[in-house]
Amino acid sequence: MARSARDPWRDGAAPHVPARLGTLPGVCLLPGDPARVDLAARVLADFEIRGQNREYRLGVGRLRGTPIAVCSTGIGGPSTEIAIVELARLGVTTVLRTGGMGALRERIAPGTVCAVTAAVPGGGAASWYAADTGSPTGTGTGGRTADAQVTRALHAQAASLGIGLTEVTVASADSYYLGQGRPLAGYEREAAERYSALRALGVDGVDMETETVLAVGRAMGLRAGALLVAHANRVTDGWLEDYEPAQLDMLRLAAHAARALADPVPASTPPAAGGRP
Repeated sequence: MARSARDPWRDGAAPHVPARLGTLPGVCLLPGDPARVDLAARVLADFEIRGQNREYRLGVGRLRGTPIAVCSTGIGGPSTEIAIVELARLGVTTVLRTGGMGALRERIAPGTVCAVTAAVPGGGAASWYAADTGSPTGTGTGGRTADAQVTRALHAQAASLGIGLTEVTVASADSYYLGQGRPLAGYEREAAERYSALRALGVDGVDMETETVLAVGRAMGLRAGALLVAHANRVTDGWLEDYEPAQLDMLRLAAHAARALADPVPASTPPAAGGRP
């Protein structure tokens, strides 16, 4: 069957994410960076890369017998929207962003692992999707809330693994420099105003994808959440140079939460060999 401009799928194959209908498990982790997909091999057994197309690198592995997918989203809302819409159509039912943020509170040190409860509306791609009906509007979140089951799973698994977990709210911006208040030559005033505006929102951090994950995930009927490491603190101007240890803690927590959110594994299924339990 030929593709159409209105619906550019062909024979069950997605136009961007390198997968076909019926080939993915129900839970998918969503790092932004394609290179971080490969880190999943450190926490999942039998991990294999299924393919890469543009910024979408896709792999599947197992944790104690439970299959878990990992698909990069690229940077920002537009590429993230594409990933989530296509993953939902491919059969994924739960998505969990695994990425980074810049902290906007002095108390959140670089390296802190954070579970996002809500995101402030403001991203370009997410603006096309309705806010959660009847959701709380505290800290200006206006209805971009994480799925409660996902949040509970993250807390339960963090306690089990001994990983500290901080709940946060975030603002997401489809801009890394001026949109996050980083000064550019000739735009120092605008950058300062933008940084002040971010602080005034009352949120704990800023990133580029979480709002889209929550908004589009909910619109597609998915359970959606976000797990972020603070890789910088904008108040103290601190930067986490060695990101890998915190990234691996986050991935390990995400994988265990994904297993808890997946369909139960039959009692007779033995743990898979390899992989970090």
